[in-house]
Amino acid sequence: MTGEALLDRARALLIRTMTFYRDDPRTSTWLRGRLERLDQPLRIAVSGRVKAGKSTLINALVGAELAPTDAEERTQVSTFYQYGPEPRILVHTPHGTVQNVPVTTLDAGTIRDLQHWRPDEVARLVIESPTPGLQSITLIETPGVASAAVQETGRSALAQILSEADAVLYLTRYPRQTDLQFLQSVNELETARRVPISTIVAFSRADETGDGGPDGLQAAERIAETYRNDPTLRSFTQHLIPVVGLLGQAVATMTDEDFTALGNLSRLSENDLDALLLSADRFINSKIESTPGPVRQRLFERFGQYGLRRALTLLRSGVERKDLRAALLEESGLNTLHETLHQQFVERQDALRARSALLAVDMVLRANPRPGVQQLRGEFERLLLNSHEWDELRLLSALDSGQVRFPRPLQAEAKRLLGANGTSAYARLGRDETTLAVDLADEAAAALARWRQQSVNPMHDRVHRDAVRTVLRSCERLVAHQIHSPHRSQQSAAQQAAQQQAAHQAAQQQAATQQAAQQSAAQQQAAAHPARAARPPGHQTGRHQVAEVTQGAQPPRSRAQSAHAHEAQPEQPSQSGRRHAARHQAQQAQHQTRPPAHSGPQPPGAHTRQ
Repeated sequence: MTGEALLDRARALLIRTMTFYRDDPRTSTWLRGRLERLDQPLRIAVSGRVKAGKSTLINALVGAELAPTDAEERTQVSTFYQYGPEPRILVHTPHGTVQNVPVTTLDAGTIRDLQHWRPDEVARLVIESPTPGLQSITLIETPGVASAAVQETGRSALAQILSEADAVLYLTRYPRQTDLQFLQSVNELETARRVPISTIVAFSRADETGDGGPDGLQAAERIAETYRNDPTLRSFTQHLIPVVGLLGQAVATMTDEDFTALGNLSRLSENDLDALLLSADRFINSKIESTPGPVRQRLFERFGQYGLRRALTLLRSGVERKDLRAALLEESGLNTLHETLHQQFVERQDALRARSALLAVDMVLRANPRPGVQQLRGEFERLLLNSHEWDELRLLSALDSGQVRFPRPLQAEAKRLLGANGTSAYARLGRDETTLAVDLADEAAAALARWRQQSVNPMHDRVHRDAVRTVLRSCERLVAHQIHSPHRSQQSAAQQAAQQQAAHQAAQQQAATQQAAQQSAAQQQAAAHPARAARPPGHQTGRHQVAEVTQGAQPPRSRAQSAHAHEAQPEQPSQSGRRHAARHQAQQAQHQTRPPAHSGPQPPGAHTRQ
């Protein structure tokens, strides 16, 4: 079952649940909203503690300064950033009404004022923008975990995530007990525990790790590696990525003025630059004629100390302007985050949407049980337990993040069999679409045998044994698919016929080539031995006479091949050959008065007495 088939089954269960609760307007309306979401872009909630850098990272991911960034807590209500053909702001109230705020451009000040409303006054803000970065996803900025707004109203980010989001990008400067408790709550329901593929943790503001020096990002990576092996954190996320959100936002929105100012600063001496970057005060207030103080202040606010140091170092090393953006994006960790979001969320959006549909069914069945709900619960549990696709996605995430590691060839094969290169049988087996069905079946059986050997490898620990079982089940499904494919027998018969025809044509071409070579050799031999060429037509060597005796018992094509084979051999007269020649001459004398036994065309090299 592919991700699309899984989504279809989850959608059908959601519709049946909505029908079952049709006499409950509130529940059925809520379920209808979950159903409509299945056809909308994937929703990713950006959450974390207060001032974890959510707005900054959203701007970096989108590539535009949409989310307001301030030094104090501003986000009181959930804010949706989604694609729209024209800039627009929609205010949804808790009573279900929607107010359109007329705007011509998306001004950060307007959005900031709306975000400061109380959650009991505004249910959510929707910011529509024609930004290309929002075409495939919708980003939801939630209030900070344990923020003042949550404490005053009881409207937590957790409730928003469970009811509105398909996946979570959680930001933290350093994982604390509050973060772990929140992530455990997000994955508390049975569906979330069974399918822990919807969470990525980003170490935002990684440049501030340790003493905040030039090695801050490396220090954050070492901390991330430690937490990747933590069993508690690993149970609900496979990816922990250090990222410098401020640098990512600055690079994504860098202007010509920014680049010109950076270029002027990079031409300073190394000693002057080192002294300039010792502190924010020195960088802003030092007297430098080429770059005024207000310009340097703007650069420091946009890039930060770490970003400025990296940008100036790259420029002094000779990096051109066109390459500076790409190099800084790599330095910020934003490229890695983008790639992980795409692989983990965008490419697997059908499975994530199916997960959201089952999560909605699970929440309704738990919150509003009633007589007759057992059948829906049974369908829900069967779908949840028999969906091998989620096991594949979870293991793929673990392989990508390094939580599970096999030897390199085995690692690559495991990812391919799990569907990393595509979910078709061709892609999983590493073949192209022209591969014969019988070859696909053989390859699937060979993969199954290899991974069965791995399943009894005593060197694997429990984590790797579980991983092997998941790959093994994928192999079993591939083998079963090849066996039960309705077109396999017809396809194989047609392919075998085509192979036989091609072989027959190749044999004919080979025979024609051999005949031409034999004729050429005979002409050369006749020119070299005129006496032998003058022999009467009926006079033959023992070799040719043996060929004529044996060709009568073979089918025409075999006789042709046999004759060509004999013609290709050099003459080797012997006593046995002379006896065969005498016997054949006697047989010819007996048959002179009878018609030839074969009236059809004779293969090359055969002779008939006239």
